[in-house]
Amino acid sequence: MKHNLIYNPFKSTKLVHWNQSGVVDCCQWNGVSCNNGHVIGLDLSQESISGGLHNSSSLFNFEHLHSLNLAFNNFGSFIPSDIVKLKNLRHLNLSNAGFCGQIPKGIFQIQTLKTLDVSNNEELEGSLPEFSQHGQLDTLILSNTNFFGQLVSSISNLKQLSTLDLSNCQFNGTLPDSLSELTNLVYLDLSYNRFSGPLPSFNKSKNLQYLSLLQNELTGTILSTQWEELLNLCIINLGDNFFSGKIPKSLFTIPSLQEVTLSDNGFEGLLDEFQNATASTLELVDLSINKLEGPIPLSLFGLKRLSLLNLSSNKFNGTIHLDTIHKKLPYLRVLGLSNNKLSVEIADEDPSLSFFPNLTNVLLASCNLKKFPSFLKNQPKLFDLDLSNNLIQGPIPNWIWKFDSMVSLNLSNNLLTDLEGPLENPNSSLLMIDLHSNQIRGSIPYFTKYVVHLDFSNNEFSFIPPNIEKYLPFLFYLSLTNNSFHGKIPESFCNCSSIRMLDLSHNNFDGPIPKCLIARNNTLRLLNLAGNKLTGHIYDTIFSSTCNLRYLDLNVNLLRGTVPNSLANCQKLEVLNLGNNSLSDEFPCFLGNITTLQVLVLRSNKLHGPIDCSHNTSHWKMLRVVDLASNKFVGTLPGKLLQSWTAMMDDGNYTKENGIYLYFNMYDFGHYIRYKDMLALINIAIVKRLAKIFANDPPYIFDDMLNYAIKGNQLPYGGTYLDSVTVVNKGMQMKLVKIFSIFTSLDFSSNHFEGPIPEELMSLKALNVLNMSHNAFSGHIPSSLGDLTALESLDLSNNTLFGEIPTEISSLTFLAVLNLSFNHLEGKIPTGTQIQSFDIYSFEGNEGLCGPPLTNNCGDDGVQGLPPTPSASSETHNSIDWNFLSAELGFTFGIGVIILPLIFWKKWRLWYWKHLDDLLWRIIPQLDFVYEQHGQHKYKTLRWISA
Repeated sequence: MKHNLIYNPFKSTKLVHWNQSGVVDCCQWNGVSCNNGHVIGLDLSQESISGGLHNSSSLFNFEHLHSLNLAFNNFGSFIPSDIVKLKNLRHLNLSNAGFCGQIPKGIFQIQTLKTLDVSNNEELEGSLPEFSQHGQLDTLILSNTNFFGQLVSSISNLKQLSTLDLSNCQFNGTLPDSLSELTNLVYLDLSYNRFSGPLPSFNKSKNLQYLSLLQNELTGTILSTQWEELLNLCIINLGDNFFSGKIPKSLFTIPSLQEVTLSDNGFEGLLDEFQNATASTLELVDLSINKLEGPIPLSLFGLKRLSLLNLSSNKFNGTIHLDTIHKKLPYLRVLGLSNNKLSVEIADEDPSLSFFPNLTNVLLASCNLKKFPSFLKNQPKLFDLDLSNNLIQGPIPNWIWKFDSMVSLNLSNNLLTDLEGPLENPNSSLLMIDLHSNQIRGSIPYFTKYVVHLDFSNNEFSFIPPNIEKYLPFLFYLSLTNNSFHGKIPESFCNCSSIRMLDLSHNNFDGPIPKCLIARNNTLRLLNLAGNKLTGHIYDTIFSSTCNLRYLDLNVNLLRGTVPNSLANCQKLEVLNLGNNSLSDEFPCFLGNITTLQVLVLRSNKLHGPIDCSHNTSHWKMLRVVDLASNKFVGTLPGKLLQSWTAMMDDGNYTKENGIYLYFNMYDFGHYIRYKDMLALINIAIVKRLAKIFANDPPYIFDDMLNYAIKGNQLPYGGTYLDSVTVVNKGMQMKLVKIFSIFTSLDFSSNHFEGPIPEELMSLKALNVLNMSHNAFSGHIPSSLGDLTALESLDLSNNTLFGEIPTEISSLTFLAVLNLSFNHLEGKIPTGTQIQSFDIYSFEGNEGLCGPPLTNNCGDDGVQGLPPTPSASSETHNSIDWNFLSAELGFTFGIGVIILPLIFWKKWRLWYWKHLDDLLWRIIPQLDFVYEQHGQHKYKTLRWISA
């Protein structure tokens, strides 16, 4: 068997010694166990085996084998189907072994099998079979694989099951009631899946100690009766679901409970007081990100063993005195009170605060603090400090920079004006610094060179020191948006070899985009240069074949030229915003091969020609936002192109409350950040320093601190950058600061498109916003428009559409914006509560329309006859010799034909100014239509739009 395996002899501790010392009896080899001359156990874990495992292997000839451990290798192959030949197998461990593909179905049917662990094989997939009534499994671990499907109800046939771990897979569906029949269950982890529906009762599982359903889609309430019999429960984690209702106080009185996490749900109402708090074994309580309100119950401060208390992001009110917390919670390490309606008072003169416990994470954002709490000076293990969204003013004191253990500092949204020096601390461990939205000016400061995240946005900084790459060699994230920087973008950014997110938007940078900025930075994922005064071309050499950009925003600059062909090299691009420049080119069909693209904004340029892309067979199947407004595109809307945008066809039956934001993970972490994840980010010196500081703490303590510092504090969704884009809705530009991945918008307005509205457009059932105004679309409004049931905004104004408004439009119950004005529509406006709620400006300029909300009725009495024509034979006694009329009379008559109708005939006046505006809009690109509100009336006005 040894000769059939490929392994590294320099790392092997078992295989390398087999048959080398002259020992013929294999039962004496390391990793081999025998009984009565038969091999019953093989342990080849951590043997650096690679190159696959095949059915031909002699391994499957050991018919007496009871235990097989192949964990922590790198086979890189399928699990051989012949593994089912091991009929006497009891314990099988294939975890962390690099297996992939479909798991053999027969592996679950080995009748003798008691333990099966295939965890941490990320490319291994399969689904759970129907379990027979004679199954012997007591441990089933499938975590961190690609297993999918539902949790079968026959799971209850595994009567001996004590450990079930399906975490971080692709399972979905409701949890079967039969799960409650597993009476021997001790450990249950179903976290990071998509399970939905209510939580079943586990009262029959009296031995249950660990229960985690973190980050699923579970709903409903949790009842006090669900926990009465679980006297051995130590850890419960229901975080990041959709639970609602009150939190039962009985949950806190389970005698053996050590940790309870209910964060990121919809729990609401008052949190009741509970009994025997001082006798509780609770060490961790996390109720953050819910809707809990009222005063914080005093019982929580009676939990003497508490080391973590996080109540952040609720609606708790009242005043909290930190000295009281100190006296009652002597072991507290993590305190989270951020983003409530609380006022935190700190008696700085109280000497007892100098003996405050060794706090590691202090989260006091939005707590009405007016100055820095001085007791923080005496916290030698302070790891994460969040004082954001307070009223702290003046300089940042220099003692802040003296903490050797601090990793994360958030002082954003205060009134800070300066930084007291010195800033240098050679022993500093600071990785993440957020000072955004203050009043700090001058040159951007340099801290420790190990920093990976800096947010200085929304301040008054004006100078970037040279050689930034020398002082910040490990920088991942840098945001300098909305400051006072000017001049050319420093080329020193090109040498920041680690940077992944660079935001220089909304400053006064000018000149061309440095050619090296993207070409040399292969790590760059997100680049935002919007809202500057950048000029010149977007050079074709900027985007190399190794481009890793996912987000590129060059909106609102002075760029000209063409869309570079090399942009097609950015095969991972998700957001592209080139709007509001002076680009002159055809529609960039060559970008159709970027299959990841979700947002495409080209508005307000000089782009021209058709958009059919008939020669390109690959299109943007993930597109959700398309904005081509205010260009010079022509022709019809190609149905084939529209049908390729399949992401807009799936309404998914989601609501925006349950939506997912389009965002970007800078650090490539999974759901949970661990110490080993940080090794990929930070210098080994930081690793050794932090290891020394927290040497006496269990590893999970450090892991928890990392998650609060990085995922819970610095950026929404943890190390991410939420996308934003501007769309036209309600006739006005609106900035969507957060784009839901289910939000969809199409804007073709202010172009030269023509022809009928394509029927293929009606297949985009997930569409939320549709703007086709100011074009030359003709024909009828399709009745199938009623199929776009998710539509919230519809603008078809200023076209040449005719016929009646289809009655199906009244079924669009989410429609909040409707503009059909200035077409040739006629007939009665369909009735329905939604349609009649719009004002008359939604229908003006259509002479044939009648009915509410218009004032003219649709009856025969509303039709007026024409005046009689005078008889041609009627005689006249007065005649005029027209040859004697003066030129002045002719000129006066000509002017009167135009001016008098403008004064006395409203319909002519509206028609005249409308067509004059349209003519000016078409020949002068700087002009655009805007809607303005004057009193109770809304007017459409032609305005000069600056770049």
